[in-house]
Amino acid sequence: MASTLLQEEYLSSVSNFVYYLLILRGEGYMGEVNLSVLGRLLVELSWEGPKIKKYRNGGSGYENVLTTEVFQSLDFLPREMFLGEIIKNLEGSISNELKTMILKDIEIINFTLLPGDIFLSPNGINVQPDGIIESDHVYCLLEAKRIKNGQFSPQQLAREYTLVTKEARGRQPLLMLVLGENPPVKVRDHGRISVKDSILIHLESVLGKTKDHPYNFEQLAKMIDSSVAWITWDQINEIVTRKLENFEFNSESPNTYNCISRLVTSITDSIKRHKI
Repeated sequence: MASTLLQEEYLSSVSNFVYYLLILRGEGYMGEVNLSVLGRLLVELSWEGPKIKKYRNGGSGYENVLTTEVFQSLDFLPREMFLGEIIKNLEGSISNELKTMILKDIEIINFTLLPGDIFLSPNGINVQPDGIIESDHVYCLLEAKRIKNGQFSPQQLAREYTLVTKEARGRQPLLMLVLGENPPVKVRDHGRISVKDSILIHLESVLGKTKDHPYNFEQLAKMIDSSVAWITWDQINEIVTRKLENFEFNSESPNTYNCISRLVTSITDSIKRHKI
């Protein structure tokens, strides 16, 4: 009993610490927060309240923890070799030209995990992407779902698609989904439907509540196929494993290989753990 009370007091202290840290920074909870990835994850968890207890198993099965573990390691790995290979294997109808645009700048792109809330209009609809990948040519919004029983809220994909096409600002937009299995995707109140249909069902309604969007509904509907792609966690696991196996080991600098091997193992271990 005493141990449980101490754990709850600790978790409450963590939440309060994050809150006051943000207040002192003048950030509040909303908007982009200039913290480490771990700090931004703590911000997200601080909203859980009593439900924080579900993370006592290390967050196994929860998408924000899985995404942080996997994509932080991907950010640390040589991007051209690992993240770049994931981009090459994205599925959907996006063009090879778009993939090439991302690959061209892959080592210098700005990659932000858990960026916080972004609003479609002032004090209006908020979107909370899992990551943003951007360069001078591409604006990519990352949305990841848990491996088992992942589902989207009814308007989620429409909101994220509306956001990525708005914030691209002349760049090529891309909504990148990481899924437990290939589409059709599970959407609350709609069952399993295609990614495109999930966007179209609520697109007009979401667009009507969005300020200063550069495209109208008809234009956005035509852009979906060329602006949305997906990949599964199993595919990511296979890709990083294969790239490590094909990595040219240099006996003169074994530390480089060992470092890459540890990061890849952290990814594969994380995906395996979150499957349970």
